Parts: sequence; C-alpha cells; structure tokens
Amino acid sequence: MMDEIRHRALNWETLLRVAQEAEAWEIFDAAEAAGIASDPLLLHSTFYAEHLGIDSSELGDAYLAIRPFYEEMDERIVILDTESDHWPRSLSDGPSRLRFLYAQGTISMLSSAMAAVIGTRTPSSEGRDRATRSAASLGRSGFAIAAGLSSGVEAAAHRAALDSGYPTIAVIATTHNAFYPLSHMGLQQEIARQALVISRFGPATKNEKVHLLLRNRMMSAISSVVVVVEDRDGGTAVRQATWARGIGKPIILFRQCVDDPALSWPTRFHKVSVIKRPQDVGRVARRLSGMKGEAKKDESTRAQLDLFL
Repeated sequence: MMDEIRHRALNWETLLRVAQEAEAWEIFDAAEAAGIASDPLLLHSTFYAEHLGIDSSELGDAYLAIRPFYEEMDERIVILDTESDHWPRSLSDGPSRLRFLYAQGTISMLSSAMAAVIGTRTPSSEGRDRATRSAASLGRSGFAIAAGLSSGVEAAAHRAALDSGYPTIAVIATTHNAFYPLSHMGLQQEIARQALVISRFGPATKNEKVHLLLRNRMMSAISSVVVVVEDRDGGTAVRQATWARGIGKPIILFRQCVDDPALSWPTRFHKVSVIKRPQDVGRVARRLSGMKGEAKKDESTRAQLDLFL
C-alpha cells in the first residue's frame, strides 16, 4: 500500500505525462489548495481533467500506466518534497525548483555543504589525478562531493571520496531503476550503499536527452561551489559552469586549464577563483561558500605541510 507522499508523487508524474510542466505546477497547486493532492488521482479525475481541458479517460489511462512503477518501486528509495527533512532549499524556488526528489542512501547528506566536481569524460592523466586530489581535499574540508556518473572526472571524484570515506552524492540523469552509463551500474549501487544517489525523475519517467541538462542544473543549484577540473571547448562541464555562474554560484578553475593556449573557454570566465594545486580546493571552497569555523584538523595539517612541497 502506498503512503501519502508516494500518492502525491504519482499524481505529479501523471500530470507531467499529459501536460507541460508549467501547467502541471498550476494544477497541482490547485489540487493542494483543494486538499486533494494526496488522494489517488482517479478519485478526482474530473477536477484534474477540467483544469487540463482534456478527457478524463486520457488522464486515467496515464495514471494507470504510471501507478505500477510506484507500487513496485524499491523500498530503499525515499521520496522527498519541500516539507521533508533535509530538503535542499535551493530546489524550492527559482529556475531549479522541484516538486519531488528521489533518493537512495544516506539522506542526511543533503543537509551537508556540497561541492560540485565536474569535467570531461576523457581527462588527461593529470586531470584524472586532479579530480581525485580535489575530491579528497573537499572531503577533508567538510564538503560532500556532488557529481554525475559520467566516466572520467566525475567517476574519479566519486571513487576518491568512497575510498577515503568522505560523503559523495551521485546526481543521476535517469530514474533509479536505470543506469547510465551501464558500465557504472556497480559504481551507482556502491554509492547508494555507502553514500547517496539522487534523481529528480520519478520511476516511470522516459529518458530524454534534455534530462542531462536538467540534472546538471539541479547539481549546480544544490552545490555551494562548482569546481571545473578539466574540459574541452564546448564541453558539458563548461556549459554547466556557465549556467551555475549565472545563478551566482562561485566557480573554481585550475591554472592548468586557464593557461592552456589550446582552450578558449576559460577566457569566458571572469572574476572566478583560479588555483594551481588540487590540495587548495577545499580551503578555497570553504572561503567562497562562506563556511565558518576551522577545517578538520587533518586538512589544516596537510595544508601546512603542502607549503613545503
């Protein structure tokens, strides 16, 4: 038997199946005002159909097609909304607002300060090492790592965090019952066991290319700072960082990218923090995100030792 929040999420995904998202928001708001948003949608199909201007049978067909996905959803997946503990406030309004978030793992990580670590799927050996060291520095400094599950920089950051016991959050562009890339199924499952996997997409959502863009925007929205480890001109990470800067997120770039004459994208980023050493990422990220207090003792000690390297 489904609980109240699962009914609400099911109703919401049904509306998304038959209407544009902006229209779905208005209708769901009306359903909440009427006190029926948590009831099975079919009990109020006339209400929804009239607001949508469609036949109630079309709405009913969509609901019945989606409902089994919610009835059979893995019990380890938790649905959160704006009233849930640990709901990221940055997802409550603005261009990244969401109705629901689907999470598996240690939900409390959503209340941590997060740093997005992003970059190319095909990094250089130096870039891969930079991603690994950056994730470790951020973890020591009290950040949870937020990254997708792409090969290259993002996978390296997750693995570094897992190996060191630091919190890491996989922000996926699919539903929880899908894996992309398929080769990272094991990594996603390991993160779900040891850390946290989140998605904005309900279990019946059909995968589309635009979901990668939506995932990247959500990742930037919930992060206190965005670290671009390495990317090519026109790369996905560059586009994500450009959007993140537009919503006021601090950006950290590496000197190796900024000084590379083969790259033009760094010239588009003005008034961002540029660092040379990945061991400095955590300290700089703390300053940019306004985190108060001292970093963990082992981070402070390492920073002092690094002055002599």
